Order: sequence, then structure tokens, then C-alpha cells
Amino acid sequence: MRTLKALLSIMLGFMVLAGCGQTSSPNGFLDELAASNLPPRNPNILPEPITLEVWLDLDFTRDNDLFEVVARDFERVYPEVKVKIFSFVRESIPQKVELAVLSGIPPDVVQGHVYAIAGRNLAEPLDDRWREWEAAAPGITDEFLDSALAEVTWQNKRYGVPLDIYTLVLIYNRQHFDEAHLPYPEGDYDLFYLRRAAEILTEPDRGRYGMGFTTDPWYVYAWVTGAGGDVLSVNPEGGFTLTLNQQTNADALRFLSDMVEAGYGPRPTTRPRDYEDLRQQFLNGEISMYFGESQDIHLIQSTNPDFPLGVAQLPRTPARESAASVLGSSGFFIPKGAQHQAVAFEFIKWATSDRYAVPMARLLGRYPAKTWLQTSPEFTENLSLIPFFNQLNAARPYRLDLFPQAEEAFGDAIKTSFYDIASPADALEAAQTIGQETMQEDRP
Repeated sequence: MRTLKALLSIMLGFMVLAGCGQTSSPNGFLDELAASNLPPRNPNILPEPITLEVWLDLDFTRDNDLFEVVARDFERVYPEVKVKIFSFVRESIPQKVELAVLSGIPPDVVQGHVYAIAGRNLAEPLDDRWREWEAAAPGITDEFLDSALAEVTWQNKRYGVPLDIYTLVLIYNRQHFDEAHLPYPEGDYDLFYLRRAAEILTEPDRGRYGMGFTTDPWYVYAWVTGAGGDVLSVNPEGGFTLTLNQQTNADALRFLSDMVEAGYGPRPTTRPRDYEDLRQQFLNGEISMYFGESQDIHLIQSTNPDFPLGVAQLPRTPARESAASVLGSSGFFIPKGAQHQAVAFEFIKWATSDRYAVPMARLLGRYPAKTWLQTSPEFTENLSLIPFFNQLNAARPYRLDLFPQAEEAFGDAIKTSFYDIASPADALEAAQTIGQETMQEDRP
């Protein structure tokens, strides 16, 4: 029954995708609303004119109008509400939210990593609103992946609703492997194979490197967790212990910096979001492999359908069962002190519904945090996504953004190692000291 429901939801998603930009009569839209399992109008919302301010990740609004469609549809059911959408670079949103909350004029809805925002006391608890939602739509909780629900939960309370989920996989150029007579990195390949492949695929005369690297902490965390390390541990009493200076972490960072020193990959820049460089270098034929997101698969396939794209899960390491990729998930939350919380939650329910989740996946390559994701033929028939789905089952959430200054120190240690300013062990030891000194400051 759940599979049938999922398939019906997907079909309805295709209908709304086809209808984006079209108009219909209000009565016709209300009939469509009833048939599409979108939340009905909440009768407890008073018909008072308000402006709902919504902050979104720029990556979700650049070059598409999907969330503008969400806003316009919402306004047709709540005509007294005017939705204003603002988009920001993802990394800047937490600081903007903190400043807005402290100034007493927060927006109404924000997209971000809810776990970290809630842990910094910047979001409203939503357990009561979730209970009302579950009473009106029994089983709604079961529609979300457990791993995504964990990322909107802080100390057993829910502070948001999941939107999307993602992780890292190995992306490679099949043509480069064919030219080098190398087997593809599939099945049980390991780090030794990865390094050897990077060496063989590196051809300086052709301006080609075997592997691409980034200094972004979230991406580097996948190498750390793959080695069995971690940067933060949870104490039995619920507190956190910073573990940046673990030997395993230093070994993982040394593995990366050694490959750069050996010339198997270009030295990454120190600019923010340098992970964006990797996909372009890959498409240009300048690198043969890199750790990329599921969104990269979508962008490559949609803009370069003939590209010899290969996708694999991350390499096996000596850590074996304790190894993992990195889990990412964004959700919607209501900032602390927001003025229009009831309407804000109704908007969140709309924006995370299957009516828009399927077009989000198809148009943006941002995959919804829904249980049907890994069984829907629409996506499972794309064989390049199978490693992504499999990797989701072995992905560890990144939590260091709960402590921004410690995360910044970790990022500085990564750059220091890549630029051979200090050894990975010394760089991580310095980051550990800074992080421990600032962790209390990062928790309002």
C-alpha cells in the first residue's frame, strides 16, 4: 500500500511539474488541492493579512522557479498571506539567522541544517505542531527517512521538517579509465587501488590529474569517517567532546596531502566553496575522479548527457564496518521569536510535500528525504544513482557545524596540511586547542 501511495505521489509530482507556470481558476485549484494530498487550509489560521518571509539556500533557487511556484500555490489557498522568498549562499545562513534572532526581527521560515541551528538555541521547538500534523495526517512521520528526522531533532525534540538528503560518492570518467586500461572502481575497491588509479590517470603533459580535492570540511569529513575517525563524539550525558586530533584523522588528512604532494591532484584553492571547482574540472577533462554529491550526478547528466560518467560508492578502508560516508540533510525551521509561526509551519508542510518533492528531484537533483526515494522507479532506474542510494545506508551525519569556530579551525587545519605549512597531526592539534577554547562561546 505504501508503494502504491508513493507511486501516486510521484505521478502527481509529474503533473505539477508539467503545470508549473500555468494558471487555473481558484475553484479548480482547490479541487486539484483536494486530489493531490496537499495539506488542506488550516481552519485555525486567522484571515489576517501578513507577509511571510522565507529564507532559502541559493543552490535551490538559482536558475529555477520551483519554490516561487510553491509560494504562489500557497497564496492561492491563503490569499491573505504574501510570501516573500530571499536566497542566500548556504554557508552564510546560520550567521544571518543568529543576527536576525538577536536583533528581534527574524524571518518566518529558514532552510538549513536544523540540528546545528537548534543546538545553538536559534530555532523554535515544533513538537506540538508535529503532533497536530500527525493527528490530521496519520502516518506522516513514516513518510520521512529516519536519518533525516534525526537531523531536525535536538535533545529528543523536533525543531524542523526534513527537505532533502545527500551524501558523497566517487564520480569518475569512464573514458579515462578505458584509455588507461584500468578496471572501473566498482565493488570492493580500496584506498590502495584509488591511489594507484590516481597515479596512472595523472598525465601532466595533457594537463590531467587523477583526483580532485577540496578543503571544505564537510567533504574532507568523508575521508575521515571512511578511515574510521570522527571529529566530534557525544558523551553519555549528552555533551560533546571534540576529537579533531585523533591519530586516525591525521592519517586520513595525510593520505590526502600526500597525494597532492605526489602530483596526483591539483592543490585545491583556499576559497570558500572550492568544491564547486571539482565538477567543472571534471567536465573539462582536467581530473578523472573526485568525491561528489548526488546533485553532481544530476547536473552532469542533464547538461552533458553523453559524458562518460561513472559513479561508485566510496572505497573500502581498513576501518571496514566502522567506515562511513558523510550524511547531509537540510530542512525547514522557524527561527526563535518568529512572528507568524502557525502560518510558517503550514508553509513548511506545503514545501516538503510530495507535490513539490518530485519536481525538486527532477529539476534540481536535490533528492527528498522521503522513504519512497530508494524504491521509486523514477530514480532507481537511473543506474548512476544506485551507488548514492546504497551510500546513504552507510553515511554519518556531520555535526561539527554545531560549533562554528571549531569547524573553522578544522578547515584551517585542512588548508595548512594541503599547503604543507604544518603536518596534519600538528595542524589538527592546533585546531583541537582552538576548538576546545571556543566551544562554549558557540552555544548561546
